[in-house]
Amino acid sequence: MKTQKSPLSIRIIYWISTGSIALLAMVFVAALIFNVLLYTDFFGNNMQLHVQFPVKIDFLETGTLSLNGQDVDVEFVEASSKIHFFNTPSFITKKAGIAILIVTSFAIYLLWVFRKFIMNVKNGLTFNIENISLLKKLSYGLLGFWLFSIIYMQFLYYYIAKNIEMANIRISHDFTDQSNVLLFALFIWVLAHIFITGLKLQEEQDLTV
Repeated sequence: MKTQKSPLSIRIIYWISTGSIALLAMVFVAALIFNVLLYTDFFGNNMQLHVQFPVKIDFLETGTLSLNGQDVDVEFVEASSKIHFFNTPSFITKKAGIAILIVTSFAIYLLWVFRKFIMNVKNGLTFNIENISLLKKLSYGLLGFWLFSIIYMQFLYYYIAKNIEMANIRISHDFTDQSNVLLFALFIWVLAHIFITGLKLQEEQDLTV
């Protein structure tokens, strides 16, 4: 019996995920070396660190919009930004290094699970128990990443953002909640239950035949 070849799109996704895992593995090794160097005080306090700011900021300075012969007072509000630390102290870089390791670990795990799922689909195994389990693991992993991002943003706010004072910027309390990650995790979880229904229908069909 001739084996049916998987669609080109599935094979492309499979190879992209495989390559992405290899790249992430190299990033993880680099992050691990980076953390080791941090704890041996290799960099000292000379690092220039850029970190995503956990909350939105408002600019207190107003500007003027000239349009159709009229001047309109305007200001930028609810802007997302990054914070740049000059000569970053080691106690900050150490925490950033751990965060990088955790994020990279989540990314490798999620891509590994996704790759196994795509590999099964590529081999013609779609509605089976393993794929359902993989989808659930993927949704739980995304949920874990979402929870970590919320805790990380809260930590950055109380540890850094709350202690910053600037003349022309007001720091708001509007957190980036990463709701898109949560929605995607719920979508994958629902998809797993759709696969359960598909598996039951397939088993019923096999029994009928």
